[in-house]
Amino acid sequence: MKKIVILVSVLMLLMVNIVNAKSNKAKKRIGDKKFEKIMKDFQLEAVIETTKGNISVYLYPEAAPKNVANFVFLAKNNFYNGLTFHRVIPNGLVQGGDPLGNGTGTAGYFLNDEISDWLNFDNEGMLAFANSGPNTNSSQFFITMQAMSSLNGKHTIIGGTKSREDLSVLRTIRQDDKILNIDIKGRKVDKFLDYFSEEVSEWERKLEKPVNHE
Repeated sequence: MKKIVILVSVLMLLMVNIVNAKSNKAKKRIGDKKFEKIMKDFQLEAVIETTKGNISVYLYPEAAPKNVANFVFLAKNNFYNGLTFHRVIPNGLVQGGDPLGNGTGTAGYFLNDEISDWLNFDNEGMLAFANSGPNTNSSQFFITMQAMSSLNGKHTIIGGTKSREDLSVLRTIRQDDKILNIDIKGRKVDKFLDYFSEEVSEWERKLEKPVNHE
């Protein structure tokens, strides 16, 4: 009889744990969806001002919140001002944001990848962080001029061009053309970074601004 009671108790405990686990997962999903909505409601955009004209992009913090926050943080700290597009693949992509201008520079810290299941490189005009392997995102970014599906799952996408006109400007960029400024627009942009106060504090501590910063 005691064995039966013990067995029943164990089974009941297992059932409670399973229910709690499902409940916690549900809460996590609900929390994630709520956070995604909060991020999306900021309606963030960036205007990348270059020597060839402006390129306007939508930003997707609902897909890659920390990486978008990093891009916004660097832009608002004028990190990109005066840096060049050091790599241009004709009809492929343009890459910039390297303080050294040779493809090896960083902001002084790295971020993990945030690969979204609904964003990919099957379309042109995708804005993403360059890397030297998994979880090495920093300051370098690129924008594609055509579909590049081979990059899917390898780079964190943080945005996309707004129009054909932006793609047209993108296609005129040549190696060593400059980024003049990156202006971040949206609803309550300053409050957006408040959601990443711990990360921002760390980035501020580690940030290495370009030597020849303009």
